[in-house]
Amino acid sequence: MTSTAFSTRLLLPILTVLFVYFFPEPTFGQSGADTIAVTPPESPGIQVPPGFRVELYADDDLAHDIHSMTVDSQGRIVVSGPGYVRILIDSNNDGRADTFKQFADKPATGSQGMFFLGSSLICSGDEGVQIFRDDNKDDVADGPSQVFMKIEAGGEHHVHSIQKGPDGWWYIIAGNFSGVTTSYATVPTSPIKNPVSGTLLRLKPDLSGGEIVSDGFRNAYDFAFNGSGDFFTFDSDDERDISLPLYLPTQVFHVLPLSNAGYVTPGLKRPGSYPDMPPVLATFGRGSPTGVICYQHSQFPDPYRGALFVQDWTLGRILVVTLTSQGAGWKSQPIEFAQGKDQFGFAPTDMEVGPDGSLFVSVGGRGTRGSIFRISHESGPVPAISLTANADATEKTNVVLRAEQPNTSWSRAKWLPLAKSLGADVFRAAAMEETRRVSERMRAIEILVEMYGGLDSITAMKLSNAGPPLVRARTAWAIGRTNPAAPEVESLKKLLIDRDLIVQRFALEALTSVTSAATFNKVLNEIAQALASDDRHIRYSAAVLLTRLNDEQRDALRKALVSHPTGLLWFSLGRLMRTTTLSPSSAEAAVNIIVSGEQPIELRRDAVRVLQMALSDVGPGEQRPPMYEGYAPRASLEAIERELNPLLTKVADIFPTGDAAMDHELIRVISMTAPLNRDLFTKLLAGISDLTLPADDIHRLVAVSRINIERSYEESVATAKALVGIDVKIRRLKLKQDT
Repeated sequence: MTSTAFSTRLLLPILTVLFVYFFPEPTFGQSGADTIAVTPPESPGIQVPPGFRVELYADDDLAHDIHSMTVDSQGRIVVSGPGYVRILIDSNNDGRADTFKQFADKPATGSQGMFFLGSSLICSGDEGVQIFRDDNKDDVADGPSQVFMKIEAGGEHHVHSIQKGPDGWWYIIAGNFSGVTTSYATVPTSPIKNPVSGTLLRLKPDLSGGEIVSDGFRNAYDFAFNGSGDFFTFDSDDERDISLPLYLPTQVFHVLPLSNAGYVTPGLKRPGSYPDMPPVLATFGRGSPTGVICYQHSQFPDPYRGALFVQDWTLGRILVVTLTSQGAGWKSQPIEFAQGKDQFGFAPTDMEVGPDGSLFVSVGGRGTRGSIFRISHESGPVPAISLTANADATEKTNVVLRAEQPNTSWSRAKWLPLAKSLGADVFRAAAMEETRRVSERMRAIEILVEMYGGLDSITAMKLSNAGPPLVRARTAWAIGRTNPAAPEVESLKKLLIDRDLIVQRFALEALTSVTSAATFNKVLNEIAQALASDDRHIRYSAAVLLTRLNDEQRDALRKALVSHPTGLLWFSLGRLMRTTTLSPSSAEAAVNIIVSGEQPIELRRDAVRVLQMALSDVGPGEQRPPMYEGYAPRASLEAIERELNPLLTKVADIFPTGDAAMDHELIRVISMTAPLNRDLFTKLLAGISDLTLPADDIHRLVAVSRINIERSYEESVATAKALVGIDVKIRRLKLKQDT
């Protein structure tokens, strides 16, 4: 869901620039256990794939305007809306909730993220992230909550989902109005110190301090870990930009440590094609992303097992993004899973997988009807795994390592006590047992990290020789989480040059929290190799590390890559991340690649982005209209004008290149540099025709408006025609516009 703050702010500057150039309802806060008759419809108006069925589990009379939901430690559905947190109860075991227990009359705003730690609830809302204790386990909070993290909460762009990670730390995602600043990076190992826009935070298990793992989101509500330990989110578009060149659709991100997802301001959103962006696995046009889960259960068949499920509140749908390993990352296949039909109002706000493998979906938001739907497969619920009366250590170990949805409250309530009783040696042995399933060995490693201090050096070295790549990748992750500030280097160096790319990536990510200069000194050669890798994910994961290196280390890297164009370019990219520094040397290196017909087109496109960053990148400026935030440099270029002019001449000579993607970003470079070049001015105008799209025309016209030369009559007429043609084309092509 999105705010309405920027309705006309972006459109008006476009028209102004071109013109000047050319001449809920009441809160539902009752307490107590209320029994209410529920008569669910037999066939809710939600369309799902063949083999699936949808049932109404709870209706609006049990919980109005549901903002979020969770499944508690006992496997019960818990919901929150304005003024309530309620445990839904199926008292007659007919598969429908018929009563509720009021756990709390707060948060007044409703909660947008909940997680039960035993009988106590950690949630967002009101003054921030808080805990409601229920030490007597009577399903009612013992008293007022304790706020342990002050953060903007309750609004649609504030703090959202809260989850336990596979390392036992808390992970929290917050929108771009949540007010996260450097003060939230209280742990020295925080990958990011100065966050921008929405953030993913990581808090210590005892909540005593936190880190900022990733930033640059607009308003991602939720996120999910998959079985390999990667995490993913679904970020919002800015629907008021529709049909403008700065519009970006809703996006499913593979969130990497130290990554920035590209949202800077309403006038500046970086596209997923940029080399300094994390991987975008899927885009879905307009929408309002809400819930995200990874299905790690056995009721649903393939291709849903291990897939991401993401919700769109505005268009009333649930989408599936399948994940298949490719190189160091993932390739995906989007599938529509659930959609409202026949005018049925379906506004999903959250979802969870229950103990039997069914998918529970909440609806509500902005004062609307609240309901919970259960989506299950015709194969039926999966019975819970139970121990035999005389279960031995082997049986208990198998139950722990095969736990489904292992990071959820209800799953943790089952496997955690058993894991405590078994001890570390059992899981060390399981992790190294080559005959075990790969997923079980990975879970053994995760349990060692969360519960038993991580991997000792001997175990780490043995596991670095494991056969399955995913076990070696989890080993690399575990080395980083065992001692984030200064991980054990001997095994990690080996994994950094592993034969499998996904292992290399996790090894690089293990360095994102390092604070020890000595550690980085020992792996500089491996980082240099990664910067020159053929795999884009590896290059990216190496490039982000440059923000954590000192000047001496960066200089050593640069020297090691001097004869490798790809490695040197990605070195420049990493060096320029999170800065607005002018870098003539990086600009020269980028231009040399841009104008070289011998270099691959992908590398030349990346070089254009590096050139933009070397010129301080685009961004907001004093009294700069939002539209220009994506077209003007952050810093004045006067200081490097002498070095820059011959480089811009080379760029002008090859523009247009004939590659649409490359030319699109070269137009941005032209706009940034505002050259007094009539030939470029003429080329920009010539690129507008009756067949070009309105967004592309605006893109060129903004660049044209930045070139301060006298216009001829013919050029003015051409500009006027292009300007008038924008509205004509929008109508002809039936493009959407903000209303």
